[in-house]
Amino acid sequence: MDKEQKKQILEYEAHLISWNKTHNLVSKSQASNLKEHIDDSLIISPLLEDQIIDLGSGGGMPGIPLAICNPKKQFYLVESSAKKSSFLLNTVSKLKLSNVHVINKRIEDIEDNRLPESFDLIARAVGSTETILKMCKNLLKKHRIKIKLMKTLEQFQEETLPAGYTVKKIDKFKLKAKDKTRILVTIEPDRNNG
Repeated sequence: MDKEQKKQILEYEAHLISWNKTHNLVSKSQASNLKEHIDDSLIISPLLEDQIIDLGSGGGMPGIPLAICNPKKQFYLVESSAKKSSFLLNTVSKLKLSNVHVINKRIEDIEDNRLPESFDLIARAVGSTETILKMCKNLLKKHRIKIKLMKTLEQFQEETLPAGYTVKKIDKFKLKAKDKTRILVTIEPDRNNG
């Protein structure tokens, strides 16, 4: 991270704290540990392709910190909540992030022409693996997608992978502040799926 990117991360953090007072974008525990959550968002940075969709972007994590640190990559922040999307649009404008597009829709309702042909779809704290795959089912038929789920090892071990999908890779990271292992699970649909 260069000096300018560090400055932008701090601006993002301050902006999120300010908006959170009136808009309730992130939980109290998240707000009190923002640096930890930003660091957590950034650990997957080297593992991403050039086009990334952040599903359920909420208060902007992991999409905004990743976009700040990867200015040559394109990010699509998908958020169904109007108030959270307003925050994301305001943040993108304030930080002059030309590589970020905010889409205020549910992933199931996005028209195909708004998305690139192939992309990484990342999800952090959105729901179970099964729920996320169900939400993305229509996109999987028309796009080349690698689904990259940010989970803890404990979470993923309790979940079920639906038929028709394969775990291609699991990258492990040690979380500094917690006694848990963060993983990035890359899932792809089987060729005959859909």
